[in-house]
Amino acid sequence: MNKAMDLLGTAASLGGVALSNKALSAVWKKVTGNEPPAKNPDEDEPWRDIILWALLTGLVGTVIKVGISRQVSKLQSDDNESTKSSQSEI
Repeated sequence: MNKAMDLLGTAASLGGVALSNKALSAVWKKVTGNEPPAKNPDEDEPWRDIILWALLTGLVGTVIKVGISRQVSKLQSDDNESTKSSQSEI
């Protein structure tokens, strides 16, 4: 069961980060009127925008990954506790 939960957590993390990047890209384009720096091949892209984009995507991606990891860990510990309590009743 732990391997399945690990795979589920990994898939959820990847999906969550992909969705957040799409949402951040849409917000960035709406606010600035330009594509995000990662997708913009413009050599004149201000370093300020590049750094801000890197910080935003890194922060949001990390928060999502940690949140999902904590949820998966909680689910695994809840599952282990219920297994232990059902075995002790036997």
